[in-house]
Order: sequence, then structure tokens, then C-alpha cells
Amino acid sequence: MLKKQKRRMTGEKKSIYTLVIRNSVRMAGLVLILAVLFVLIAWLVMPEKVEPSGIRKLIRQVDGMTDNDYASINVGKSLGKAGYFEITDSSAEVLYTSDLAHSNRYNKDLLQYLPVVDADVVYDLMPLENGKNDFSILVRHSGEAVTGITVLDDKGKILYSNIDLKSSQISSGTMNYLYYQMDGSSLFIQKYPFKNAEGERRYLLIHSNSSITGMANTRRMIIFVSTVLYIITLSALIILSGRHLSAKVVAPIRKLSDAIEKTAGGNWISLNEGEEPREMLELIRSFNDMEERLKASGEEQQKLLDQRRKMVADISHDLKTPITVISGYINAMRDGLIPENEKDRYLEIIQNKTELLSELINNLSDFGRMDHPGFRLNMERGDLCEYIREYMAARYSELEIGGFLVDTDLPEEQVFVSFDRRQMKRVFENIIGNSVKYCAPGTTIRVHARVVRNKRKRYFRIRIGDNGPGIPEEYRSSVFEPFVVGNESRTSGKGTGLGLSIAKQIVTLHGGSITLTRQPGTVFEILLPVIAI
Repeated sequence: MLKKQKRRMTGEKKSIYTLVIRNSVRMAGLVLILAVLFVLIAWLVMPEKVEPSGIRKLIRQVDGMTDNDYASINVGKSLGKAGYFEITDSSAEVLYTSDLAHSNRYNKDLLQYLPVVDADVVYDLMPLENGKNDFSILVRHSGEAVTGITVLDDKGKILYSNIDLKSSQISSGTMNYLYYQMDGSSLFIQKYPFKNAEGERRYLLIHSNSSITGMANTRRMIIFVSTVLYIITLSALIILSGRHLSAKVVAPIRKLSDAIEKTAGGNWISLNEGEEPREMLELIRSFNDMEERLKASGEEQQKLLDQRRKMVADISHDLKTPITVISGYINAMRDGLIPENEKDRYLEIIQNKTELLSELINNLSDFGRMDHPGFRLNMERGDLCEYIREYMAARYSELEIGGFLVDTDLPEEQVFVSFDRRQMKRVFENIIGNSVKYCAPGTTIRVHARVVRNKRKRYFRIRIGDNGPGIPEEYRSSVFEPFVVGNESRTSGKGTGLGLSIAKQIVTLHGGSITLTRQPGTVFEILLPVIAI
């Protein structure tokens, strides 16, 4: 139930892929909104700065005239406080002026250089001094590009030109205008060519506070400022978006990296789950699981180290005791300290101690060999029920002579298990051998077996033991540890304390389990997987 809940919680978290996609879509939307917003702002600003409404109104009235009543044109103050307009013919003669205070005179030459409304062609005159003679350079601009150059002397005579100017001389009045781009009242002049009702060429000269050049500069300034503001705003959004994504992805990685460093230094730390993406959450959970396993493994390693230290001490004790007895009795017999009629009894004691010493060495050899990673069982498929029946039949006479009763309860059907016959016999020998060593005559040796199911698998359950006094409670948890013989002083001399440890190793290598039950006496339960027929 807890695993399902964890999976459900993980499923509710967003993956890194989803976060990146959402962040990208959000950024694309913001970029589009910002672009539209800045274009709208520039569009709203430009008509007021670049294209004065008075000029448009004036041009519409001129284009819509059916007669030559120029006095009827009404512009008001849209050209500015000092602004006015004039109408000239193709020879630059003024036919009408909206402000009688100005009596300008023009020549046909000047009309050629006046900028046309809504056109990007502008003429600029720049002085050039070389120390002896004064020259001027007339530059023609079309938008941002230079499309022609004319070199003039101080009298306005054309010395060089790649522009078709249709004359070889520029008047001083025209040059003065080209220097300043203004009329005598500091107003910019623009022209608008049109034809009157009779089809004759006329020019509308507009005097205002803004010019084509000024409008172009303002347009460029607005575009430049808008672009800079757009880039700054977009950069700020990218930084904020990056920090947001970093907080979701990079921060958990740093937290995990710090935790790994602390764990490597021996400091156990458990990471708390937060709002991390699904992949990072899985990494954090995997780290916590790994940390718990490492911690448990470290505790287990320490436990094994303590056991090995105890094992070495116990081995030394178990080897030393029989050797000391054998050596002492042999020296006593050699020195003639033992009466002749007692020698057989002492020799029997020496023989028993020698057998115990041999058993200890053999058990130590088997215990170490089975603990080696390269140890392999000789597995064969066979009827384990029949195998137990034959084993108990072979030991029946020996147990009966020793005064023990035998109680077997085995199923009649065949139970096929993959097992090592020699090692499985060792398991039964060690368990029944303990019953014989620690129980008095009259004790019943029991072997009951059944086929059971556990977690949808079939197991052969063997309960083997005795109805004797049982194992003291303080030793039940350590009964399968090496050198546990039923008392802490280890002076009983009845065994090596390795039998049950070896039995557990063998059963584990068979893929089974062995446990000490709570039944009266000492009864062990062995579970081995059954092979399907």
C-alpha cells in the first residue's frame, strides 16, 4: 500500500522534460507578447513624432481641390505656432502663402533639393577646407545609404558630380539652404508636388518644426530605443526563467551532491522530499534507500567483525581445552603418576578429546569452505520425502540403542526438490546429533514433513528436533551463530558450536530457510522450494 502511495505521489510530480517544455512555451509566449507590445508602443508613438497630423491634413486638402482657391485651405496650428505653407508653380514663383508676414523668393534650382514629403532622399552640404581654397561636398542620402556625391568650389561651381543635377552651378541661396536645411525663420522646408485642376505642375512648400531628416532620425531613435528596451526586458525574462528552472533542477542536484559528500565523510544524512521534478524525486528516494542500506550494511559489517573476533577467541579456547587435557594426561602417564588400573579410563578420555578436536577441525574446515564464494553444491533433482525416509531408517537402530524414541510423519506422495544429497545429510546429522548430545535417553526424536504454500509458491516444510528440555531463551536468537553450545562458559565439552551454523549455510545455499520454532522442546523448521512436476 505504501509503495502504491509513493508511486502515486511520484506520478503527480512533473518531469524535467515537462518543466523544460512548459518553460520554453512560456518563454515563447512572453517573447511574442513583448514583441507585439513594443511594436504597438512604437506605432503609437511614431505618428506623433514622425508624421505630424497637420502635414497629412494639408496634403489631403491640396489633393482634393477642384479649383485654385488655396485660401480655403484650413490647417490651423497643426504645423506649429510659426508654421505656414506656400504654393509655387514649376518655376518656383510663389502663387500663394498662408502667412503674409513671409515673402520668400525661390528659384527653380532650389526646388530640386528640397526634400519630398514621405521620401527618404535628402541633400546635405558639408564645407571642406584645405588651407588654400574652400570647397563643399553635396551628399545625397536615400534612407541610410549615400547615393551620390558632388564637389563644389566656394562659388557653387560643380567640380565633380556623379549625380544628374541638370546644371553646372548651384546658387548661393540654394547653398545656404543646403547648409542649414532651414528657411530664414528656422523652420524646416518640405515639398509636395501636385497638379492643379488644369493639370499644371504645382509645389506645396511646407514650413514646420519637423523635417524629413528629423522624422527619419526620430524614427531611428524610436526603433533603437525600442530594440534596446526589448533586448533588456527579454534578457531579464531569460535570467528569471533560468533561475526558476535552476531552482527546480539544479538546486536538488546540489542538495544531492552535498549529501553524497557528507555520506562519504561518514555522516549519515536523509534528504527531505520537496517540490522537485519526478526524476529528481526518484534520485532523492534512491539516495535515501542507498543510505539506509549502507548504514545497515555498515552495522552488519561491524556485527560480522565482532563475530569473527569472538570466533577467533572461541576457536582458541576450543582448541586449547582438549589439547591441554590430552597433553596433561599423556605427561601424567609418562611420569608414572597414573595407576595401572586407571590407564584405560585415561586413554578413553584422551580418545574422546582427540575425537572432539578432530570434529572441531573438520567443522572449521567445512564452515570456511562453505563461506567461500566459489563453493558450489552438487544439486540433483530427487524425491526428498523418500530420501528422509531412507535416512531415518538407517539411523533408527542407532537411536534405539541409545535409548531414544523416533517419531516420523512423512507424506506418501513424491516430493521433488533440487538438493545436494551429501550436504542435506549433513543438515539432518547436525540437528539430530545435537538432540542426542544434549537430551537424555527416553527423548523422542521427531521428523514431520508437509508440502505447504507460501506467497503462491510450494515449499517442502520439514520440522525436525526433539521434545527435550529445549534451548534457553537467552540463546534462542543466537542459536545459528558459530560456537554457541548452550552455555556461556563453554565448558560442557559436548560440541563445537558449529553444527547449526553449517546447517543454516547449507539450507541457505539450497534457496531455503531454517528457523527455530516455538514448539515444545527443540524443533527446527526447514523450508525448501518444490520443483513443479
